[in-house]
This record gives sequence, C-alpha cells and structure tokens, in this order.
Amino acid sequence: MTKTLSLVLVGFLATVATEMAIADDHHHSHRFSKDVDAFHAALAPIWHAPQGNERLQSACAKAGEMEGLAKGIRSTDASRLVSSVVTLKTKCQGDPAAVELALGNVHDAFHQLIEHKPAGKAG
Repeated sequence: MTKTLSLVLVGFLATVATEMAIADDHHHSHRFSKDVDAFHAALAPIWHAPQGNERLQSACAKAGEMEGLAKGIRSTDASRLVSSVVTLKTKCQGDPAAVELALGNVHDAFHQLIEHKPAGKAG
C-alpha cells in the first residue's frame, strides 16, 4: 500500500512539474537590447494569446505602436521587421482575413532579427 501511494504521489508531482514547465515556457527571460526588448514586450502578449478574434483585434490595435517600436530599433537591422509590421497594419485596415498570416510574418521577422549574427562573429 505504501509503495502504491508513493508511486501515485511521484506520478502526480511529475505531472505538476511538467505542467508548470509548459506554463512557464512563455515567461522566459531574454537578453535583448533595450530597443529590441521594447518591441518584444509589445509583440509577445499578442503572439502568445490563443488564436482567434480577440488576438487579431489586439494585433491590429497594437500595430501602430509596434511599427513605431520597430522603426526605433537601432541596435540591429530591423528593416524586415518594419516591413512586416507595415504589412500587418495594411491588412488590419483592408483585409482582416489576412491578419493572422501577417502577424505570423511579424513573428518570423522578429525571430530572424534576434537570431541574426553579424558576419564574422561566431556563437
């Protein structure tokens, strides 16, 4: 009986730990420059929200702010990110069905920006 109870308790604790790790996945820290971090702070809550109408409305409501933040990035080349946010704004104004794809393109451009390593630098 004690062995069975111990196994149940271990299984329960492993499940709780796994669920906590999954829930914490979107609350990780980054080491971005201040300008990139400001953009990330605007994009992350939208991107990590459940897909649906509310997320799309949030993306459109924040598109202007994200454009300004993207244009304000000076620590690296943000031209692709700026272009993707401008496209998102355009889709929000005239093609709501394409907003989700445009938001995905913003996310992809952001990842390209943060994963870019200047030529000649390793690691």
